[in-house]
Amino acid sequence: MDANILNFLIGFAASVGANITTATASAAFQKLLGSRPDLEKRLAQPSSPQDFQSALAEVGGVLEALAGSGSIAIDGALITAFRSARFDHQHGRIQIGNTVVSAPILQTGGTGTGQTTIGGNTELRSSGTSIQIGQGASIVITGNAGIKQN
Repeated sequence: MDANILNFLIGFAASVGANITTATASAAFQKLLGSRPDLEKRLAQPSSPQDFQSALAEVGGVLEALAGSGSIAIDGALITAFRSARFDHQHGRIQIGNTVVSAPILQTGGTGTGQTTIGGNTELRSSGTSIQIGQGASIVITGNAGIKQN
């Protein structure tokens, strides 16, 4: 991957409010562009300003949090994705609390034996829905269950 493209994408992620480390952003963008070489080409050599903007939107608008067999804990955050956000516990655990998550399409739950817990003072917003979990309340999703909001 072109180092200039990678540095630009890391800067872009930081500018839209992503609270992630450089190593995490680098790994995510390398994985994405490795599977989509057309995007890297369009960012490195766009055919027009509109082409560059379109490619950037494809790169910058999706958030995936995949627990694998580990865990992800999010507390006190504001998370926004321009196109979609997916929190998949897989065989691990995801815990979200005191947080606002918004995306046009929002998926929480899993595709494995894990568990997602969405704790109090949390709001999950999509383009057409909102789930508000009050103090002391929670939603617990296990196994292959999930919630899709759009």
